[in-house]
Amino acid sequence: MTARKKRPLTGRDVFGEGGLCARGLPDYEHRPEQERMMEAVTAAIAHDDACLVEAGTGVGKTLAYLVPAIQSGRKVVVATGTRALMEQVRRQDVPFLIEHLPHPFTVAVLKGRANYVCPARMRDQWDLLGGTDPHRDRRTLAHIRQWMRRTETGDIAELTDLPEGSAVLHRVVSTSETCPGRPCPDFAACFLFRARERALQADLVITNHHLFFSDLALQEDGGTRILPEDAVVILDEAHALEGVATEHFGVVVRSGAVALLASDAQALAARGDPARSGVLATVAGRLAERFFEMATRLAGPDGRAPIQAGRVPAEVSRAWHDLEVDLEVLADEARTIAGEVGASNDVSVRARKVRDDLGVILGDADPSFVRVAERTTRSASLSALPVEVAGLLRERLFESGRPVVLVSATLTVDGSTAFLRARLGVPDTASEVVLASPYDFERQVLVYLPDGLPDPNDASFPRAFAEEALRVLQATRGRAFLLFTSHAALRRAYDLMRERMEWPVLVQGETARDEMIRRFKQTPHACLFGTHTFWEGVDVMGPALSCVIIDRLPFDPPDDPMLRARCERVEDRGHSAFRDYQLPLAVIRLRQGFGRLVRRRSDRGVVAIMDPRLRTKAYGKVFLRSLPPARACSDFEELEAWCRKHL
Repeated sequence: MTARKKRPLTGRDVFGEGGLCARGLPDYEHRPEQERMMEAVTAAIAHDDACLVEAGTGVGKTLAYLVPAIQSGRKVVVATGTRALMEQVRRQDVPFLIEHLPHPFTVAVLKGRANYVCPARMRDQWDLLGGTDPHRDRRTLAHIRQWMRRTETGDIAELTDLPEGSAVLHRVVSTSETCPGRPCPDFAACFLFRARERALQADLVITNHHLFFSDLALQEDGGTRILPEDAVVILDEAHALEGVATEHFGVVVRSGAVALLASDAQALAARGDPARSGVLATVAGRLAERFFEMATRLAGPDGRAPIQAGRVPAEVSRAWHDLEVDLEVLADEARTIAGEVGASNDVSVRARKVRDDLGVILGDADPSFVRVAERTTRSASLSALPVEVAGLLRERLFESGRPVVLVSATLTVDGSTAFLRARLGVPDTASEVVLASPYDFERQVLVYLPDGLPDPNDASFPRAFAEEALRVLQATRGRAFLLFTSHAALRRAYDLMRERMEWPVLVQGETARDEMIRRFKQTPHACLFGTHTFWEGVDVMGPALSCVIIDRLPFDPPDDPMLRARCERVEDRGHSAFRDYQLPLAVIRLRQGFGRLVRRRSDRGVVAIMDPRLRTKAYGKVFLRSLPPARACSDFEELEAWCRKHL
């Protein structure tokens, strides 16, 4: 940023009575919490410190961190956990500040490379079409090509008329394995590098957690960093950081990626001389099936199991050896044929990467990683993920000498940030501020904790839950999110309830999440059945959402390999795995689910938590103390009376 001579604005200048926001935002309400947050962020930036800010719903956190960051005169990176918040910052908060702040600044949005169409891969796909319907795929490619002539960003999020997860779209986005960088003949037209160039020039870069941690992970490999290393870092929705960091500091091989590699190899073989391309076609033809079968054996009958690296069963070891041989042959043959026909060498590079990653997952016995096999009826994955990321984050993020601000509505458990500090490696010297929501939860929300329900692990619980949920929906006239801790629990409840539902129903998996939210908002009295993807990052304001029903406390399943490994680490340090890890994690998740209901001062509604352990177990008090201070009841007639009065 260029030097600025204007006096920095104070919190009162921006958020006080008669301040910048009061003059520029319709219906603005003064919130002292916003001023306090801006002061905390200003201090952290001035001293190159780390800072944690819990800002309850309605505080107005994005403006409270954007203003001090922008007027600091330094480069700024804001990374969000969800696309919804990223879009809010870009489309609402930044335009307001550009218009009203006396400090001019430039802004760029940067996403991961898989969000940008690649001109080189787009050209190659005309000759690499495979699949069951090449004519349909060619029509899709023609549609994308027309869009490429109009778009300025190349961001595939603009292609809203293509189905989410389109296989053709996946074939034409940028990948690290296929991108040669500046030597590419299409470099001048590359949307990805244009976006990166804009980000390098901008004062403010808006991105997401995944790109931020992908960039941070490059430090380990000595790669070229994408984001400015000395920038002010603001990580919003910071309660989700451990999971994202775990993924990016680990290794994952997915069946979808293997299947796409096999398909591209077959298409490449079809372009080569039939006399020598038969080997490539044969190997590619069995690759996806071999990987899926091996992953299925490792995942076991339950569909998820730990992998004992270096000690896999003999039949899996043989399958792995066969797969390694196939990948080596595929890489060699693909490189030769690509050279003969003038195609890119990406098939060969990708094959070698899959082979190397499988070696890390199945052959490396590093105890600091958990290895997991997972499979469903249609997909499978093998992964090696770090048990802990606190040390990595402390070294690469918090000890980098730049300001790092962590922001979320849910950083505390029972009033303390100790849990997330430990999990993320936040230094003891980091400052913190905890700001309660300015909303009147006592007046706006009724928490319903029904008496008499069985324990969630009892066989009678699903039917009892369904009966009680139907009663609650009668009282609220639908207009509800029903949030579940697993897909299996969702399906059981839906099967038990669907014949008796009097309201329109939306079920996760029937369409893309954003489309489900759009339909929910537009459909009177709708009821949405969802799992973890709907527990956070979803905003539905007004009476369309008047009820949130939560099936049970969101503890991780006890047989989860990562949970077991992390619990063992906690126990090894002399702590309680349940009290010091499982319980705090579940509390933060419950707070996120609770937070879906009230998004503005005029919202009213019921949060029904159907897990009797809130009342019957001592740890239930930790959950209740961590929730906003809303009125609670267990009597259904009291619930009905409240709904008649307020809804």
